[in-house]
Amino acid sequence: MGVAFIVGAATAAATPSAALRGGATVTARVTGEKPGQTCRITGSGIDMPWRTVGSDGSVELDSGPVSSGRHNARVVCQDPRTGAASQHAVGKEEDVFTGHWAPAFEFLHHHRMEFLTPHEP
Repeated sequence: MGVAFIVGAATAAATPSAALRGGATVTARVTGEKPGQTCRITGSGIDMPWRTVGSDGSVELDSGPVSSGRHNARVVCQDPRTGAASQHAVGKEEDVFTGHWAPAFEFLHHHRMEFLTPHEP
């Protein structure tokens, strides 16, 4: 009696991810996204243009000037051919901090001491 192994082609599609950071501006590095997609950072007080994902599936995003303080930010990507109908969030919404005290607020937030950080009005 013989043993037959049937091996299927595993299609392991990488899940896109985004690493958001605060500082002078809000920045994000998107990886694992489909090349040609466009992405941007969204959130209160953040208005930035769409940026195209490169052939390696990554894109660097920078919000440009934003007000100092806490921002609930998220990365959104879309297929530029279909627009809003294809929009999807990459990663999760995160609190990031901008301005002079951003490093201190990021530290407090990371160590679960949010009550010491400023909140949006």
